[in-house]
Amino acid sequence: MAATSSVRDRTRLEIVQQAMSLFQEKGYNATSLQDIATAAGCSKATVLYHFSDKTGVLVAVLEPSHVALSKLVAEASALPAAEAQELAIARFVELAVEFRGLISVLQDLFGSLGEMPEFSGLVAEGLRLTGLLAGGTGNQLELDVAAFAINGLLGECRHPGERTDAELHELCNTALRRLLRPPA
Repeated sequence: MAATSSVRDRTRLEIVQQAMSLFQEKGYNATSLQDIATAAGCSKATVLYHFSDKTGVLVAVLEPSHVALSKLVAEASALPAAEAQELAIARFVELAVEFRGLISVLQDLFGSLGEMPEFSGLVAEGLRLTGLLAGGTGNQLELDVAAFAINGLLGECRHPGERTDAELHELCNTALRRLLRPPA
């Protein structure tokens, strides 16, 4: 029984890995379930056995980044505003570099993510992160600057391979720190 479960797990993992590669290469909308199945070396029925639809595959692709973002937001939310902002800046830069391949996939979907109930948690965590980066003040200008900073960072991370991870980390860290000032 364990071998069967292991084969299922490996198949599911292969589907997720191939889907991520295809989503990055072709875009989410241009990738079909058949494309994913072919790349994973299985049938479309096998993909549908593991996932209800293409959105389900995307949820699985994004799950590690969503978990990491949720952990960051939870940790930062428990701190005083200045410490929370500092942690949010440092860890968000790390996450953006770590998950830079996913950012190109996400940016193509930002306009529609809010309409997809599967991503309501991810959208909510993004809004919480914006508040933390803004220093937790609730000041609309600071929230707008934080959103601007996030969008700029995500835009820069969107193109994997143009900068090394170290270069990207330094750029994003410097940019966020220059744009976001600690709460008074």
